[in-house]
Amino acid sequence: MSDRPIEGGIVADDAAEAPGTQRSLGRRAVVAATLASPLVCRVALAQPGRPLRIGYIVNGPERTIFEEKFELGMKENGYVVGRNLMIDYRHQLRPDHDLSDVMRGLVAARVDAIVASTRGGVLAAKAATTTIPIVFGATRDAIQDGLVQSLARPEANVTGQSFHAGELSAKRVQLMRDAFPHEQKFGAIFNIYYPSQIQIDEASRAQAQLGIDLVFRGIAVPEGLDEAFGALRREGVAALFVVSDVSTISNRLTLGEVAIRHRMPLMLSNRRYLTGGGLMSYGPDISDGFRRAARQVVRAATGTPISHIPVENPTHFELVIDLRAARALGVEIDRSVLDRADEVIE
Repeated sequence: MSDRPIEGGIVADDAAEAPGTQRSLGRRAVVAATLASPLVCRVALAQPGRPLRIGYIVNGPERTIFEEKFELGMKENGYVVGRNLMIDYRHQLRPDHDLSDVMRGLVAARVDAIVASTRGGVLAAKAATTTIPIVFGATRDAIQDGLVQSLARPEANVTGQSFHAGELSAKRVQLMRDAFPHEQKFGAIFNIYYPSQIQIDEASRAQAQLGIDLVFRGIAVPEGLDEAFGALRREGVAALFVVSDVSTISNRLTLGEVAIRHRMPLMLSNRRYLTGGGLMSYGPDISDGFRRAARQVVRAATGTPISHIPVENPTHFELVIDLRAARALGVEIDRSVLDRADEVIE
C-alpha cells in the first residue's frame, strides 16, 4: 500500500492491498475520493444494495490501533471491509492542518458518514455538510470543544465519544504527586501545535490544591522533546504529566525513548502510551471508544436520527503502572500508588 500526499498536510491511502493480504482484522480495501468535485448536499442515508462508505480522518501518517478497533466495531455490527464496507482513509499529518478541502471532497464523494477525532476535523466536517452524519471517535470534551451543546440529545448531524479530559487531568497530577510523595517540583508538558487548554487549566487547579510546584512547558512535538526534557531535568523536575492530544499518542514511542534517556518519569492518559518508556497512565481505553463509535456510525448511516444517538462517555478508568519503565528510569513508586493500580506490568 502506498501513501499519496495531497494538499493541506493530508495523505490519502490510494491503493487497496492485494487480494488475500492478511492483517490483524483481515483483508482491507481502501477507496480513493475525488477531492476536486463541488460540494453536494443530500439526505444522508445508506442506499440498500451498495457498500456502506465511510470517510475517515486518521490522526498521523499511519493507521493505528484506533483504526483496527473501528474496523472491528464495524464488523461486529455486520459491516466488513471488502464485502459491504468501504473506508476512505485520509491522514492528517498535523492537528493544525486545514481539512476544509478534504471534507468537501468526502461530501462530493457521497460518503454515508464521516469519522474525525480532532476538534478542527469535526468543525471542518460540520462546515462542509449539515446532513451527512459526523462521528468523533475521541474528543477531550465534546461540549467545551464546541462540537455539541447536549450529550444526551446532540443536535444537527454530530455525535461520538467524549473522554472527560479536563477532569482526568487533575486526577493524573494527583497520582503523579502521590507516586513520588517526597518530591515537590513536577512538570506538565503540552504540544505547542495543539495545546489543550481544558487539560492545562485543570492541571493548574490541581497544582494549587496539592500545594506543589508544577512547571508548564509548551514543546514542539516531536522535534523539541529531547531538548525540553533535558532542560526540565536540569531544573529539578521529578516527573512529567503529558497533556494528551493526537500528536502525543502518535509519537508515544519517541516520548518513551526520550523519557528513558533523560530518566524522566511520565504520567500519561491511557495504557496505549505505555510503550517503550512511559511509567504510568490513568484513564479510559480510548481505543475501545473507536469500537463503540462504529456502532454509532452504523446507526446514523442507516437512518437513526442523530438526536437519538447520545454522545457517550467512558465508564471505566484504570491506573496502569509499568515497572519495567521504573527499573529503566531508576525510580521507585510509592507503595500506596502501587496498591491502587488496576494493573502492574512486571
